Amino acid sequence: MQIEIAGKNYQIITTDSKEIRLEQHPGIARIFAPVDFEISTLEQFIKNNKNSRTVSEEVEYQEHPVRLFQQNYLLKLIKNTTSNKILVKNRTITLYCKGTTYQKQLHDWQKQFILQQLADEIGYWEEKLNVLVGKIKLRALPKSLYSLQAENNITFSTSVTCLSVSELHYLAFKAISSQISLDPKIRTTYFPDQQQLEHQLAYTLKTCQQSH
Repeated sequence: MQIEIAGKNYQIITTDSKEIRLEQHPGIARIFAPVDFEISTLEQFIKNNKNSRTVSEEVEYQEHPVRLFQQNYLLKLIKNTTSNKILVKNRTITLYCKGTTYQKQLHDWQKQFILQQLADEIGYWEEKLNVLVGKIKLRALPKSLYSLQAENNITFSTSVTCLSVSELHYLAFKAISSQISLDPKIRTTYFPDQQQLEHQLAYTLKTCQQSH
């Protein structure tokens, strides 16, 4: 909603917070206020903050791409916004950050992105092999790409991001088949070039470790 205070229009955005916050961008002023706000309270707040400076959004493209599953993504930063969302489209990651620091936000997003790719692959093989996997986790594993735990849980190495999509597809299959002791003949049915894929995984893991 919009209201006029002292001859100026403000966009009101209600939040669960009890605090009132003012942000002035070129062409628009926003007030973040509690759901049960009163106009008189906002008027006083505006009066007290009439000299607050304008915050301008900054658009910045990072020189180095974000590399995920052997694909390069251009990183576009939009700083000083009211949002902290991240969008992916056409090999471009657009990251909105409320200030100018974005590294932790990007790191957390990358982890969730990797886990989602793993979940998709695991889900595919769960249906194909008629099995059920427990929790999927992600952590640094210095000597392998995955580790099997009790209750059908699987921990994958953070190095999986160095794999190609096809290698990740095979790795998910390999992890599940190891967990349930799948018949080697069934493995060959799905991956007749299994030995070559094993060499690829070993080479990719070694290369990834050397680069870090």
